[in-house]
Amino acid sequence: MWHKAIPDTLQPNEFRVVELENQRILIGRTQKGYFAVRDVCSHQKLPLSEADGVPGRIERDLLVCPHHGARFDPHTGQARGLPAVRPIQTYPVKVEEGFVWVQLT
Repeated sequence: MWHKAIPDTLQPNEFRVVELENQRILIGRTQKGYFAVRDVCSHQKLPLSEADGVPGRIERDLLVCPHHGARFDPHTGQARGLPAVRPIQTYPVKVEEGFVWVQLT
C-alpha cells in the first residue's frame, strides 16, 4: 500500500522521519533522488536518524549512522562501511502530486 508521506520539499542531503503503519520511516534525498528506509541501523538496531540529539547525516550519497558511523546506500540498503555488514530495510518511493509516497510491503 502506498502512503502519502511528506511534501516534495527536501533538498539533497536532508531527511525527515515519519511514522507509517506504526513504523518509523526515514525519508531522505540524495543527489540520486528520494529514498525511504526503516529508521533502524542493522549494526545494533539503534535509530539511524539520531543518537542523543546528534542527527544522522547523508554524506556523499550515503546514509551515516550517528551511533557508530556505519554507512549505507539508502537506495539499495547495502552496507557500505563498517561496523555494519548487513543491509537495512528499504521501501519503494515515488513523487506524485507534490508529495513523496512510500510503499510499505
